Amino acid sequence: MTDYWGKYGRYTTIAGVLGLLLLLDDLFARPLAFVSGMPQASLVQYLTAAFLFIVTLLAARFVRQDIIHGWLEQRSGKELPKLAGDLTGVLVIFIGICVILSVVFKRDITALVATGGASMMVVGLALRDMLLAAFTGVLLNVEKPLKVGDMVRINDKWQGKVDKITWRATYLMTPNQETLVIPNLTLSNAIIQNMAIPDARSRRALELVIDYDTSVESAERILYAATLGAGGVSHIVPPTVFARKMERDGVIYEVGFTITNYADGKKAEHAVIKNILQCMRDAGITVSFPKSEIIQAPRRVRIADRSMDTFRLVQQCRVFRSLPEEVCKRITGLIIDRYYAAGATIVNAGERRHSLFIIGEGMAKRTLTDRDGAKLVEERFISTEAFGRRSLFACQPQAAKVVAETAVLAFELDRRALARMLEDDPAVIDVLAHSLALLAWRDSKDGASGREPEPAAITRLANVHRGQIEAAYRSVEPTAPAAQEVTA
Repeated sequence: MTDYWGKYGRYTTIAGVLGLLLLLDDLFARPLAFVSGMPQASLVQYLTAAFLFIVTLLAARFVRQDIIHGWLEQRSGKELPKLAGDLTGVLVIFIGICVILSVVFKRDITALVATGGASMMVVGLALRDMLLAAFTGVLLNVEKPLKVGDMVRINDKWQGKVDKITWRATYLMTPNQETLVIPNLTLSNAIIQNMAIPDARSRRALELVIDYDTSVESAERILYAATLGAGGVSHIVPPTVFARKMERDGVIYEVGFTITNYADGKKAEHAVIKNILQCMRDAGITVSFPKSEIIQAPRRVRIADRSMDTFRLVQQCRVFRSLPEEVCKRITGLIIDRYYAAGATIVNAGERRHSLFIIGEGMAKRTLTDRDGAKLVEERFISTEAFGRRSLFACQPQAAKVVAETAVLAFELDRRALARMLEDDPAVIDVLAHSLALLAWRDSKDGASGREPEPAAITRLANVHRGQIEAAYRSVEPTAPAAQEVTA
């Protein structure tokens, strides 16, 4: 109430007095007309004109202060230029004067309206850009096609995060930390792509070319698992992998994935590309390079050697990485193909399946408690990674349940196959014990990849593993050579 009286008190008082005098026509107007000698009708006419003029001033102030610089500024969150309020107030006063002259004094206001319209036209032309920019700024803040903090692309030309919106211009902060000042007049008819509407999710796509010697099924599984297993990337929906086109240099694959926040787009693409390259390197697959334009003689496309791929997979597995090539070749001949559909259980916790599994394609997930037993920890295994080491070499039950998160191709080395190899060449026990000792030492020294183990420590660990292997395989009867099996 105090605020209202401070803004409108004087005009309200004058309007109230004039309105009261008009109501007390006989008590005031007639005596005053008699004393002044002015006709009573003329006196009432002037009083009415004065009353309407005061009301017009009240309306002009209300529009300027409470609508233009009040409601609109609160709605938009921005301060509007003083000129906008002044021009609106002048327009209200001009309309009020026209009404007074026309209704109260019965005058022809055609010339006045024409002159006023011409004047307003001149003013409007002079301030056209400023008024349109201010009006557009108000609309941007009221309709909110973009707001501060949104990542937008304008006319497919400018891209950045909205820093602020004023009555004249919109400020964008580009990914290179440069400020773009775009006039609101430009935004009035621009194509605005707001990447934060309806939410911040973002669909990303990567393309790569792979040689024809890699089957589509293998490429699909490896790319899918690599994308899904990229560190630090939160996927909203499962990734997609499509063979899009056959070119002379190879098959073009498109990898698509959707992340939760567009702002993480570059980091997500970096993580996905890094993991794809790592998985392809582990699987022995390379991105295709352009073939020479000059072909001396026709050549046939090389067919992938599956046995050689399996041998490389065994060599790259951490468990067997330090073994001699001859031992890796023997292991390659003993492992068995196992195919699992997405969601299928590979092993259960506590299952007495004394086997080690090497992931060839796809991704598997194991859930177990941490070393303190305080919480559950999820581990994911992709190409070249293995699980079941203690189950195979110490004949312990499987530590936890392992599930195929995607379609998985795994290679199983079971207890009887290993027993056959140890019977044929008992010296392999010492080689395996040394390899397991190195692996156990590295696992216990997280972050110490640059350090070399002490020979005494490796010798102690190797003796422990040698004892476990000898105790576990002393009474195992080897079977005939295992054939390659395929299980659903």
